[in-house]
Amino acid sequence: MKMTKEAFNKLVSDKIEKALEPYLDVSHKRPGYGEDNETPTGLSFQDKSGVIHKAFGPGEKLFSGGEDFSVGKILRAKILGNYEGLNDYEIKAAGEGIGSLGGWLVPDAISAKVLDLARNFACVSKAGAWVLPMTASEMRLVKVTSDPTAYFKAEHSALVESDWTLEPLNLKAMKCGVLCRASIELLEDAKNAGTSLEMAMGAAIGLAMDRVALLGDGVNEPLGIDHAGGINIISMGANGAAPTAYTQLSQSLEQIALNNGIGTAFIMNPRSYFQFDRLLAATTNNRLEKPLSVQEIFDAGNMYHTNQCPITNTKGTSTDASTVYTGDFKQMVFGILKGLNFEFTRSGGTGTFAQYEALIRAIVRFDIGILRDNHFTKIEGLIP
Repeated sequence: MKMTKEAFNKLVSDKIEKALEPYLDVSHKRPGYGEDNETPTGLSFQDKSGVIHKAFGPGEKLFSGGEDFSVGKILRAKILGNYEGLNDYEIKAAGEGIGSLGGWLVPDAISAKVLDLARNFACVSKAGAWVLPMTASEMRLVKVTSDPTAYFKAEHSALVESDWTLEPLNLKAMKCGVLCRASIELLEDAKNAGTSLEMAMGAAIGLAMDRVALLGDGVNEPLGIDHAGGINIISMGANGAAPTAYTQLSQSLEQIALNNGIGTAFIMNPRSYFQFDRLLAATTNNRLEKPLSVQEIFDAGNMYHTNQCPITNTKGTSTDASTVYTGDFKQMVFGILKGLNFEFTRSGGTGTFAQYEALIRAIVRFDIGILRDNHFTKIEGLIP
């Protein structure tokens, strides 16, 4: 039977619409990107060979597997030499990557799970910082330090040339390690000891990520916001001061906006967090009303606190000052080389063999890149 022109056109139209569906629905995974961790984020980097490297944002997992397994259970089993209670996937993973000390070098796919756990503990990651898996120990990116300007001109009028500046941003993976001791008897008696170990290691790495992202001096550790050259600075006064209003928080957002950025999060010490939390109006003793700019960040749940922000800074005569960091943390990238290495020994180290203990070491190598320094502000000199 011969198809009418209208029927043919409809058939073609339906096929085109079906083929375009994945691209028209922004909530849909794009073809070719795989599982959840491969959902495109909009941020990627191209190396000198033309290879595209995808960055992972908050909520995106480095670990792509769906298998039910515990890194801590595997580590406990490896130390004890007893694989009872491991599932098939865990047994297979435990047999991979034997280290020089007889330890366990974690396969990349599995180390990603611990790194995801560490990111969950890191405030800077929750605030928006990206993670970029590095394929080599050094990687060169580009950062914008000043923006070009666009103009409207009349017909036949020449455009005005504007200055803008690009600078290289070199990531060089640096070693971050955790070394701890565990009782063999405890590992034998407590089957959940491996899970506790996994959580403790993840938390330690997450706190280290926070510390260097905020305070790193760039000497044998990544360079953080505190020592970046072009960040905005607001002072609480020559000798510091306790906050009595949200003025400085609003000003810190303003400084970022003046540089064409949008501050999306505050990170501070718990002392400062609860100082702001308790602010009251002087005349009514009611809760102090926040400026709209600050209220938006509070409402979004982007007010974070971490003990990695010290309360022992010096500001004039004060020696108990602290700092609040405001920023668009999507302008921060963690370059992580490969993954995480776990190694252990029951015979090395002082007292390990005699005391029936295991010495456990976790190593991850990473660096931090700040893409736009002036999209961050620090408020210096908050005192009790």
